[in-house]
Order: sequence, then structure tokens, then C-alpha cells
Amino acid sequence: MDLDNTNGNKVIHNKLKKCEFCGRELEPIGLDYLYCNISPEYIEYKRCSCEKAQAYWKEKDKQEYEISKRKHFRSIINSIYKQNYIGKKFQEQNFENFYIDSNNEYAVKVAKDYIEKSKSKMQNNGLIIIGKSGVGKTHLAAAIANKLIENDKIVLMGRLTTLLDMIKETFKDNTKSENELIELYSNVDMIIIDDLGTEKISSWVLEKLYTIIQNRSENNLPIIIPTRFDKQGLIERFYQSQDEQLVDATISKLYQMCYGITLKNVKEKELV
Repeated sequence: MDLDNTNGNKVIHNKLKKCEFCGRELEPIGLDYLYCNISPEYIEYKRCSCEKAQAYWKEKDKQEYEISKRKHFRSIINSIYKQNYIGKKFQEQNFENFYIDSNNEYAVKVAKDYIEKSKSKMQNNGLIIIGKSGVGKTHLAAAIANKLIENDKIVLMGRLTTLLDMIKETFKDNTKSENELIELYSNVDMIIIDDLGTEKISSWVLEKLYTIIQNRSENNLPIIIPTRFDKQGLIERFYQSQDEQLVDATISKLYQMCYGITLKNVKEKELV
């Protein structure tokens, strides 16, 4: 094809771009660019089929997909929760106003180390923060959440029923999708389910919880659970659902994904 005399039109651009990996000339997408006074930088070309180019575009597509996915998740959060779902009370809880003494200094050290390791990439494993009521489990979890948010991580935090109530709302509001919320909870950087085990666990709640935990496990994403119950205590509480097999699967998967830290009692005046 004589590019210099196509239909008698003057060619504006006749130098094709070359693959930066193998040097092969790339085929432009469409020929309109030949007859338009547009800058060469705006001309689109087909991707080269060489091995290095294919590897480059695979990684590039993956990065762009992750950016697009995060924007999508943030748009869902903004439409439902207005912002990263962490209530005003949680926003005010940080390491600076967390009382530290010999009973909890190790747990705080573990939490800070966890944050540091998660700055560049979220850890696969999560945390189960165990302790009696009033020892600061929620405060410590919220402090972790706020630090992660400072590092541009997408974090959702709330009680189990609060999180799942949003799914129930999809039954009333067709503009929301149960599957979309399950996808959100399964893919955000961190989800924190506060005070797990204190609420009544129905078979429906158990099913959704297992789905989220299993999905996050498959996606290599962590979960944080502040709770006053140990493993056996959670199992006994969850047996309310009358599905012992699914209860065992849920708690076992949770403990496979997380390692535990314990907060011990401190003096009443020192509680946070």
C-alpha cells in the first residue's frame, strides 16, 4: 500500500511506532490518523505480540484493573457510608490516646508492626484481638484502621449486624445489589468486625459471614476480629444458628487466617 498517495490525500504521519522491546513496527488502529493533523502521541497502535510486550501489557492491565476496582469500591462506600465506614467514635481512637502498660504493651507492639508491614502491601493474615469487656479491643482495632486509612487503604469497620444490615437493605432497594456488597466486603483492603460473638447469629448471618471470610481467604486479604470470646466460646455462641457444620467451618477458617493477641485487664481508671 502506497501510504504517500492514498486516495490522493497528503499523509500527515507516515512513520510508524516501533515496539520498545523487539523493534517491530506496530500497526496503527485505523488509518484515519494518516489524513488528520493530529500529534503522533495520540495515535493508538495494536499491541506487539512479542513475549516481553505481552508480559508488559499483562502487568499494565492488572494495575489498571486494580485502580479501576478501587475507584469502584470507593464509589460504593461513598454512596452507602459517605466515607470509609468507620464511625466518628472510631475515628477518634488512635495509638496516641490508647493507654499502654505492661498488660497490653506487647499487643500494641504487634499491632504497630502489623501496620508497618501492611503499608506497601496488605498482610495475608489478620488479627483476632481477645479480651474482656472494657480492655480496649475496639480502640486498638480502630487505631489500626485509622493508620491503614492514613496509608490510603480501604477499610470497613463495624459490628457484624451493622455490616450485614446493609445487605438486608438490598431487599428493599433495587438500586443496591447484595452481590455488589458481598464483593465489596470480600475485596476491600481490610474489614474489621467488632465484638464478634455478642450478637445473635442466625443461619442467614452465618452464611453471609462464611461467604465473606472464605472470599477474603481466597483473595489473600486480612480480617480483624475484636472479641471477648476464645475459639471455643465463639463456636458455642455461633451454635445458635443450628448449623454446627458451617459454624465449625467458619471459625476454623477464621483461625487459619488470623493470629491472636490478648488484651488483659487494667485498672478501671486506666481503661480506654
